[in-house]
Amino acid sequence: MAAQKHGLTSFQSSTHEELPLDELSAYADLQRVHDVWSGLTEKKGHFPAQLDPTKVPVALLPYMMVLDVEENRLRVRLAGTRVCEEHGGEMRGRTTDDFFKPEDGKKVLEAGLRVAETGTPSLARKTYIAINGRRWSYVRLILPLSSDGVKRDRLFKLLDPATLDMTYQAEA
Repeated sequence: MAAQKHGLTSFQSSTHEELPLDELSAYADLQRVHDVWSGLTEKKGHFPAQLDPTKVPVALLPYMMVLDVEENRLRVRLAGTRVCEEHGGEMRGRTTDDFFKPEDGKKVLEAGLRVAETGTPSLARKTYIAINGRRWSYVRLILPLSSDGVKRDRLFKLLDPATLDMTYQAEA
């Protein structure tokens, strides 16, 4: 059991607080990426299949993920180096079930599916304990992507490193 492996006796419950998109301006780098995505969406008349990494602030690249939306899970297509390092290695092909506790994974899946279903970006403040025992707290942005311009089947997720706090949970 992960809790015993890391000397933890209990896990704190996660929090997920959706923030209004009009608060995006408080997170300049996330706002910049949202603006690029919005411009592509308006220019093409549909959701883009990808975002050009050269348009993403360099400081955010290690904290980004591209996720494939599957029926009952999200699968990592691409993850930044810092995300991979913190989760113990290459993330490609792993699902959110592989690095979230079940109740946290359910919240992540619900948020991702909501973005895919509605086509509306999501800005949220998240706190959770990963399976490896590390506490993550951050503000993140999820943008819908489309492999064919119609079906929203991918998500672009970015953490704002300025808001990132990572520690191991202390023993109770």
